[in-house]
Amino acid sequence: MRTFFTVQDIAKSFHLNPVLKGVSFTLEAGETVLLFGRNGCGKTTLLRILAGIMRPEAGTGQLNGQSLFTTDSRWRKGMVYLGHRPALYPAFTARENLKLSVRLRRQPWDEGMFQSLLKRYGLAGREDEPVRVYSEGMLQRLGLIRLGMVPWQLALLDEPSSALDVDGAQLLSETLKHWRSLTRTVFLTSHNMEWGAEQAGRALYLAQGRISAELDSPTEKQLIAQLSSETS
Repeated sequence: MRTFFTVQDIAKSFHLNPVLKGVSFTLEAGETVLLFGRNGCGKTTLLRILAGIMRPEAGTGQLNGQSLFTTDSRWRKGMVYLGHRPALYPAFTARENLKLSVRLRRQPWDEGMFQSLLKRYGLAGREDEPVRVYSEGMLQRLGLIRLGMVPWQLALLDEPSSALDVDGAQLLSETLKHWRSLTRTVFLTSHNMEWGAEQAGRALYLAQGRISAELDSPTEKQLIAQLSSETS
């Protein structure tokens, strides 16, 4: 594998309270990496900064040689972000929301792919309903369909399994495996240490505003022990 994503010294504060104090790490092409840490440590903030939704106060980064955090938005084209709640318009149908998302990325609409993904994620027949009637799990599945409709190199996933049922979580695990086979890189968070350890080839521990530990081929036991060490 090759290093294709790197960030250095990312810093961010809220109301003069430092949350990120110099986060630095690298990601290799094709790997799935788990970001974990205690509640409030800044995981979501970091992902939103990397996605370009929030600006860092300091820090630099590169994606395949393209500088991050600049006014040139081209660096965002290689990334996709899926947060706790997919960014969707409640009054729009699933089809309308995804057509808009694809259009904003200047990609052609592929109806065949859309129908195939709807079937795969259990939403076939629901695509012309407004998403305001969707459950949280259905919205999360629709977010995964959106990721399947556009090209990307790096996916930033914030608690992607949190609203999914057992079948949905299994589908997500299969999807992550498929993405690895395509040499796509995934950076994700999860409160489910068992599930997170099963997906990740590497884990980064965020504590006190920095990446304070790195675990290769992590196990659930190792992740829990690392979390426990912060309070011991």
